[in-house]
Amino acid sequence: MRRSIIAAILVAGLVVAAVPAAATIFGGCNGDISMSFTAAPDLTSLTEVAPGEGGLTVVEVYAVLDGVDELEGPRGVFLDLGGYELELRVSGAKALAVEKQHLIPYRDFAGRPTQCLVGTVPGERVVGGPLALVKWKVMFQGEVADVRFDLDPSGLLSCDRTEGCPGCDASMVYVGTVDAGQEGYLFGAGCMPAVLNPTGEPDLTPAPCTVGHADVGVYELRD
Repeated sequence: MRRSIIAAILVAGLVVAAVPAAATIFGGCNGDISMSFTAAPDLTSLTEVAPGEGGLTVVEVYAVLDGVDELEGPRGVFLDLGGYELELRVSGAKALAVEKQHLIPYRDFAGRPTQCLVGTVPGERVVGGPLALVKWKVMFQGEVADVRFDLDPSGLLSCDRTEGCPGCDASMVYVGTVDAGQEGYLFGAGCMPAVLNPTGEPDLTPAPCTVGHADVGVYELRD
């Protein structure tokens, strides 16, 4: 029931923006989200931060979409991001507070600071280079070590309800724009994690999205 209510709210948002909840066709995996402590294009997956004022350890982490191939299929060439869904996951220490800041024009339907259910207005170019989507400021009490930042695939409601997406191991999903007529096409992306204050060999194991667009065949690489 909760998911149907959320989906109804998100679909209503299509009057101004595309949102993943309105997607009906899965196009496969295309691209990755890099978690980074610096903004695009200079991405950094490792950093060290000591406690500051009030004994708080404060770090900023970005979610950056990159490695998106230029595809062609229904409604032409897929170039622009119309909406996306993802959720930040922090492991290794308990976050005292999380603040979210969107970096592109947006309409966010999410209820939690770790979550993004976003329709972009009017759309952002995703082909041709990294696109920083969102920045979080995460605060911890005292000194922390080996804190890992990645994305939680269990939070992707849109993937659950789109045939072909469940089981593809997507960490993030996105759709095209209303203007291009591609708001109904859902793509998945993998995740490259980041680690704060590593004490040994950091766990930077990627979480790839495993069903490529070539496996699905709805969209193909543009010649």
